[in-house]
Amino acid sequence: MKKQSSRYAVLTADIAGSRAIADFPSERDKKLRPLSKLHRTGELIASDYAVTAWDEFEGLLTALAHIPQVLLDLRRYFHPFQLRVAIGIGDVSNPAQKPVNVFAGGSAFERARKAITQLNAERTTLARSTLFLSESSEFDTIMNTLYQLHDTLAERISAKQWEAINLQLKAKSQDATARRLGLDKSSISRRLRRGYYWQLVNTREAAKTIIAHYWKQHSP
Repeated sequence: MKKQSSRYAVLTADIAGSRAIADFPSERDKKLRPLSKLHRTGELIASDYAVTAWDEFEGLLTALAHIPQVLLDLRRYFHPFQLRVAIGIGDVSNPAQKPVNVFAGGSAFERARKAITQLNAERTTLARSTLFLSESSEFDTIMNTLYQLHDTLAERISAKQWEAINLQLKAKSQDATARRLGLDKSSISRRLRRGYYWQLVNTREAAKTIIAHYWKQHSP
């Protein structure tokens, strides 16, 4: 893995309500394995996501710029499971050794662990399911506010709406999406609108811009 800067992003995710899901390990892996393959092929993560507990998994991103795409993919791949996702940003020791959850350490891992603990503690008081933690409280405030709004919308998306969103993300054409689903274009447009498709995409692009500009200005 090429080191892009002195900062890395570590992701720790917790699957809510896992004890109520029948055959949970199998159902978890049906979602996690193809997502690992997708992100490994796209070089978004350093190695496959590692299951670190019954309902928890962890990954090391290859660059901060990949955070928004990874977060969107987590939401769409794991639906209808509810995820709490922590992003820790900082340094990582031994990032090239695999599995990273065994050999790597550093402030990025420590912050991801602190953030997931905080998310789990506040789940009955605050309506958020993504939490960033870095050395900059300013950056964290910006990103946590953005993703609290994003996740509030994402929680309302139905299975049929996610189906249309997933096809549209791949095809980038409402005509193609409509043909795949056997619907007319106006029905697809309506389904995408009600599923907040444009808000999801705009959040991803805005988050990429924020990350790129913020850390460029705050490089060591």
